[in-house]
Amino acid sequence: MRDLARGIAEQAEIAAKSFYRLVLVAGPPGSGKTSALNELQSAKGWSLLNLNKVLSERLLDLTSKQRRLRTADIVRDLIEEQGNQTVSMLDNIGLLFHPALQQEPMMALQRASRNRTVIAAWQGEVTAGKIIYGSPDHPEYRRLEVKDVQIVTAAGHGLAGA
Repeated sequence: MRDLARGIAEQAEIAAKSFYRLVLVAGPPGSGKTSALNELQSAKGWSLLNLNKVLSERLLDLTSKQRRLRTADIVRDLIEEQGNQTVSMLDNIGLLFHPALQQEPMMALQRASRNRTVIAAWQGEVTAGKIIYGSPDHPEYRRLEVKDVQIVTAAGHGLAGA
């Protein structure tokens, strides 16, 4: 197993003992997040969801108000539908950040990680105790406190637990 995948697996073991069983794999596009998740799916049999795809399919028939109200519940349901998996992995989570949905993505992921370990690829970086999604000039931009979450940084394959 490569270093990034190994680091994710180690943080998943730590997260499994936490209140929020959430691991974020933070890094810029092309840093190996998706490859590592695919490697873990093959090696460990953990489920891997393309969240943008499956979430958009569930939201398609809902009104804009229903989408805002139900998105976090749908994310939790999608993870719970993975059966008896102890770990579920999410890739392409950008839809959670769409301004029209008016979501707090970190809260949605934490809520979904209460009953099983959730590993999510996070397009961004960790800086000065904050996890950043996107860039300041985009409407999806978020700069959040790092708390109650395990973080693996894909860029340097370094690890940080918070």
